[in-house]
Amino acid sequence: MDVSAPTFSDQERRTWAESLKASAKQFLTQFRVIRRALRHPQVPWYAKMVASCAVLYVFSPIQLIPNFIPIIGQMDDVLVVSLGIKFLKRCVPQNVLDECESDARTLA
Repeated sequence: MDVSAPTFSDQERRTWAESLKASAKQFLTQFRVIRRALRHPQVPWYAKMVASCAVLYVFSPIQLIPNFIPIIGQMDDVLVVSLGIKFLKRCVPQNVLDECESDARTLA
């Protein structure tokens, strides 16, 4: 009985690696947007508090799911940053958020 495991071709491997790289770049850009919003004077204090909690959670050694657990440990960081961005989009004026995003993209 011949059992063979499915293998990835070089093209599939490259596509997967490129999508992973794009996702990581998008995560870092979102993280930079949150950091820029922390320093912007027109962002409300409660939005700054949520953004600072998201930043602190990413750098904190105490987390719900520790980072040394593969994949799942990093996914909770992505979830926290994504929720922080969603909250900022609801609470911050669009022109301020656009300014923070353009600053984050130019410095990337």
